[in-house]
Amino acid sequence: MARQAGRIVLASAAAVLCARLVLLLLAARPDNPGVVLLLALSDPLVWPVTWIDQLQPVYGARFERGTLVELVLCLIGLRWLGRGAA
Repeated sequence: MARQAGRIVLASAAAVLCARLVLLLLAARPDNPGVVLLLALSDPLVWPVTWIDQLQPVYGARFERGTLVELVLCLIGLRWLGRGAA
């Protein structure tokens, strides 16, 4: 049961981080309410690694390496939780 809850949490975090990465790569407009909501949801997730992207531009297309690192960590966690008896 706890393993399944962990998978749900990690999968949700991975989906939000993936959407954030794509939106920022495509230079999503920051005045769009959907973009504002997604960035607000994902800000606490990327807060620990914001120091990696200090020199990134505020507007326009940007590639957040910290977001990619956290996305990879979520996927590794999902793989780890997926092993063993379900």
